[in-house]
Amino acid sequence: MLHALGFSQSINFDQVGKEKWLRYNGGVAANAVYYDGTANRQNLTYYLTGNLNFNIAGLYSIPLSFTYSNQEFDFPNPFKFNRLSLHPSYKWAMAHIGDVSMTFSPYTLAGHQFTGGGFDLNPKGKFQVSAMYGRFLKATEYNFEEPLAIAAYKRMGYGMKAAYDFDFMKLGVILLKVGDEDSSIGTSFPIELELSPKDNAVVSFETQFSVFEKAQIRVEYAISGVTEDSRLTATPLKSGLLSFLLKENISSNYYSALNASFDYPAGNGTLGIGYKRIDPDYKTLGAYYFNNDLENITINASQTLFDNKLNFSVNAGLQQNNLDKAKSSDQQRIVSSVNAKLTASERLGINSSYSNFQSYTNIRDQFDYINQVGVLDNVDTLNYRQISQNANLGINYVVKKTEAKQHSTSLNLVYHNSINQQEGETIEGGDNSFYNGVAAYTLGYPKLAFNISLAGNASYNTIAEANHLTLGPTLAIGKQFFEKKLRTNFSSSYNSAFTNGANRNNVYNFRLGSNYSLLQKHNISLNFMALFRNSVLNTGRDLTITFGYSYAFDNFKLQIESGNRGRSHDELLSRENTLSFRYRDVSYSGAIYELNEQLTNVYESSGFTDIPQFKKDDLKILLATVKEQTKQENYKEKALIFLKELYAFDDFKEVYDDALFNVIAKIQEDMLELDMALEKLFVIKKLEADKHPLNGKAKSRYTEKDKALAEGYQALLTDEQTRLEKLVGHRWIENQFAAYDSRQVIESPKGYLKSFKEAMATQAFLQYDNIADPTELEKYLEIQIIDFYYKKSLNTVNPDLFELKYIDKN
Repeated sequence: MLHALGFSQSINFDQVGKEKWLRYNGGVAANAVYYDGTANRQNLTYYLTGNLNFNIAGLYSIPLSFTYSNQEFDFPNPFKFNRLSLHPSYKWAMAHIGDVSMTFSPYTLAGHQFTGGGFDLNPKGKFQVSAMYGRFLKATEYNFEEPLAIAAYKRMGYGMKAAYDFDFMKLGVILLKVGDEDSSIGTSFPIELELSPKDNAVVSFETQFSVFEKAQIRVEYAISGVTEDSRLTATPLKSGLLSFLLKENISSNYYSALNASFDYPAGNGTLGIGYKRIDPDYKTLGAYYFNNDLENITINASQTLFDNKLNFSVNAGLQQNNLDKAKSSDQQRIVSSVNAKLTASERLGINSSYSNFQSYTNIRDQFDYINQVGVLDNVDTLNYRQISQNANLGINYVVKKTEAKQHSTSLNLVYHNSINQQEGETIEGGDNSFYNGVAAYTLGYPKLAFNISLAGNASYNTIAEANHLTLGPTLAIGKQFFEKKLRTNFSSSYNSAFTNGANRNNVYNFRLGSNYSLLQKHNISLNFMALFRNSVLNTGRDLTITFGYSYAFDNFKLQIESGNRGRSHDELLSRENTLSFRYRDVSYSGAIYELNEQLTNVYESSGFTDIPQFKKDDLKILLATVKEQTKQENYKEKALIFLKELYAFDDFKEVYDDALFNVIAKIQEDMLELDMALEKLFVIKKLEADKHPLNGKAKSRYTEKDKALAEGYQALLTDEQTRLEKLVGHRWIENQFAAYDSRQVIESPKGYLKSFKEAMATQAFLQYDNIADPTELEKYLEIQIIDFYYKKSLNTVNPDLFELKYIDKN
């Protein structure tokens, strides 16, 4: 049984004597999910969550939370799930004690949880300093009975960040030292585990200054020294920059990272330029994951025109990898996008976007490279380019709007095209297109709290020589009862899928949901979902029933103080002028200064440390906007907007898993038919090469006529080899995907799937954050995962080891 219990405290000593002695608020929620279907998941899942926030005299805040579920952990690990944290603060000083996390910068200490202590000092002057010390990983012995368990050395570390704001610029320096204790584990483990005690030292320099009065330039440069095995005794040829901190030996390496940006406000928008360069294999033990071996140059501009009716933005960038030329291939990636949103009137809204992605891959044959004679030899060994285009158009129009009735329509069109080119020519089967259209009509009766929607969708895509069509209707009905205390909804859809005109899949589903609010404190929900599928590969049904209950309490005040003697009328009035609201079963209550503190504590809590940096930058602006509000009605509106965006990444994780699961299921279904097409394309080209006059003929015996045919024959052999690589790569991918047979595998991936999921999380969230369309996300992930696994296959599969499945081998 999983029982995770978390505590955190935030103490504000500067509020002594300004508030009532005791306040508390919080809530509790229970949920149960019953599932009966073909997926590999538990039939019954239940969990209980709760939170309780105490505030003593406005001086001492103690938020407590807990979660209890019937989920299980399968093996030991070096990470800690039960957490206790305290965050006492006084004016501009805050301490972090217990199981906490801190962030200095993306390239040093970046949200890694540790058990220990730290502090932030941010006085109103020009000096800021932060420091920490603690255990990053606990020692975990290798368990021979659980070979998949995670073993780890005890990992300790300390760090400091200091910054000073001069009148003309701000300068900062970061120092981080993290290392494993060799003696912390005693059980022997297999050498294949590649477990070794590591040591790491990082130093980073930051600066920020203004130019041209309004423009801002920000630069961070980090150097990370990593010793992969501190047990080795052989010394390096020369000492590195951080030798005074790092345990250097022959396994030590140094890496660097540079991130610079320029932003300038122009008109009603901004203009920006960014540059980022991260060395191959750059890492720091103060962060969980790094994208490395990349160089990015980006330009972005946004503008608001025509009295804020038109919002227009442009982004363009160039990315390349293989910075040290150590890989057998390098890639350049050009990305550009245009987004426009027009509010033509109160009734008509139009949004559109266009983007194109180009990837260039130059694969170098190592034998030819070593034996190259001149600089022009082997220029055209293999020049591969992939071009993708995406376009979207959305139109929303309110046909009629009165107090009694509302009519509205919407239309959304999507186009995607990808072209694979070699030597400037589109390869056979390399031009793929996708079209999608959704039209909807909604009729609403505001006074009756009733609305009904009817929509139709159609998707058409071509892959190689196959074409796929999916279409069907959707009906949705919503109704509220008992003065809107009971909210009900029903939806149903039916979709048919065709491949080359033949029906291959039919899916019918319906959802029925209800939510009832009782006495403003209690909330009860009950939801049903049934899905029936009938396809060539799989026939079955899924039933999911979800029940939830939550209770919230707030604004309870225990009058322990001895009266209001000595307090002015204005002070008493101010103290009673409190505001309360609830979001996600968490209650926020108090004066505005208290709410500011509560929102800040939530934002800085460990549950939101993994939010991507671009989203954190937006959240900082939203939180600052909240704190600028002085009127209660404005404050609540801005606070709820901030909280919604704060939880967006956590909400996205489930959307991400769903989208990835759907994409893999779709690819698995397409694999069989595509396998036959790829084998056919290869055989056609092989037969053409076998029948060529030069087949089997030694170059020394070429006649003048043969020499004229040689260039075409060589291109034919290259094309044959390319098709063979695609065929065996496809079959390797098919075998990999065969293991992804349940959503649980997607939620807790391993191997290549884990690498892909972690690498794409931020970019996928950025895509979804812009459009909030799961269908668009699935299309994006489908392209990325096929590209990812295809590239993995090039370095893994031997093209000579294959068998023909569908065509006579003789």
